[in-house]
Amino acid sequence: MREEIWTVIKYKPKLGCEGEFEKALKRLANIMNENKPYEFLNDFIKLDTGEYVQIARMPNVDATLDGQIQGLEWLDSVDHLLERYDDDSRTDAFSGLALS
Repeated sequence: MREEIWTVIKYKPKLGCEGEFEKALKRLANIMNENKPYEFLNDFIKLDTGEYVQIARMPNVDATLDGQIQGLEWLDSVDHLLERYDDDSRTDAFSGLALS
C-alpha cells in the first residue's frame, strides 16, 4: 500500500459569492504548494448543484497534517462565503489511503 492520501472536500458558496470563492480556491492551490519539499495535487470541479469539490493528493501522512493547518486557516478566511451543511460544517469531506 502506498503512503499517498487522497482527500475530497465539497464546499457550498453562498449565492452571489461564487466568483470570490473561485479566486479563493486559486489562492488555496498556491498556498498548499508554497515552500514545500513535496507537491500537493489539487483539482477543483464545480457541480451542477452550485457546490465546488476539491480533490487533493498528499504524498504522506506528515504532508497531510501540515496541509490541514494551512487548509483550516484558509477555510477560516472564506467562512463568510460559505453556506453550512446540515451538520453545521463548512465542508463535506472524506480522506483515505491510496490502495495501489
